[in-house]
Amino acid sequence: MPELSDGWFCVRCKPRQEAVAAGQLQSIEGVEIVFPRVKRIKRTEHGKKTVIEPLFPGYLFASFAPDELSGPVNHTRGVLHLVRRDSKPVAVDRSVITELRALGPEAVLSLEQAALMVGDKVRIVRGVFAGAEGEVLRLHPPAKRIAVLLQLLGAEQSVDLAEDDIEGSAP
Repeated sequence: MPELSDGWFCVRCKPRQEAVAAGQLQSIEGVEIVFPRVKRIKRTEHGKKTVIEPLFPGYLFASFAPDELSGPVNHTRGVLHLVRRDSKPVAVDRSVITELRALGPEAVLSLEQAALMVGDKVRIVRGVFAGAEGEVLRLHPPAKRIAVLLQLLGAEQSVDLAEDDIEGSAP
């Protein structure tokens, strides 16, 4: 994709209208966009669900000639306004755009949790042991349960927990 010589600017979108604004802006000749999103697992009352949401809710980035296209960009469906300072659109550093483009053509950062393995360090996030940290001893995939070794009352104990009650912790 050729790099435009125009600057990059931050576009404020209407609430939950980022995708609409992105689609509309892409149809304007001379406008290029980067709409970074994040793919993650969200817990719902019906279990886990993979969702893709804006990385910066309410914002996206656009490259265009501001003298020619500020008006059309500002009046695009889904756009609230260009982020401005002293009535001029605020330029975004190209290094930021380069980093966002490194996410790939769809600009999606994946935060899906990797499958746990025996020996992984975990943190309990729900239940009686919430906040405790331990190590995975055994996996019981069909039952969606995991045996975790915890330090309880000065001794190591194996505790069987629901998969949804734990998360991997930092090494």
